[in-house]
Amino acid sequence: MPMKSSLLYNPFNQIAGFSSFIPGLIGLLVITWLAFITGTHYNGLSHIAFARDSEYWFFLTESLSNWFFIAVFMFLSGLSLSKSRIRAIDVWGTTLLSRLPFVITPMIRTLPVFQSFLIQSWQRYFLHGVYLASLIWFLILLFHAFKISCNLKNDKLVASFIISMVLAEICTTIFLKSII
Repeated sequence: MPMKSSLLYNPFNQIAGFSSFIPGLIGLLVITWLAFITGTHYNGLSHIAFARDSEYWFFLTESLSNWFFIAVFMFLSGLSLSKSRIRAIDVWGTTLLSRLPFVITPMIRTLPVFQSFLIQSWQRYFLHGVYLASLIWFLILLFHAFKISCNLKNDKLVASFIISMVLAEICTTIFLKSII
């Protein structure tokens, strides 16, 4: 039983590299499609908005940029701080797979009661609560992905994780605002 539950918060002891990249990529495409059909924007590494105002390519750009910038900064952190040999495919795959919890909010939005709602409504507050839980789960997965794929520990791990997150958030937000 412990092995199965550990897959929910740290699957990266069992799956990494190309074997994490393929399901992660499929997950990203599913999340993007659901986000598109429900109008769920992931317009930053830690942002969510609801609007059916864009074409599919924009939702795909949001998903790809959210993953790309964090993967780049984590890979660069690993290269500069780890004494181990860092494989790009491990970082790319595990960071991609860690995004899977973001499928939950747009899945809930497919339910009729969540397809259209007022700004100040229980549906919106519920969706933000679900998103917050998904974000926390994502951060836990991402932390483990980074720790394992870059073989970092202690202060280097925590500091470089935080710095990578902040830099990725800034770059993602600037990038997405520049293409609007």
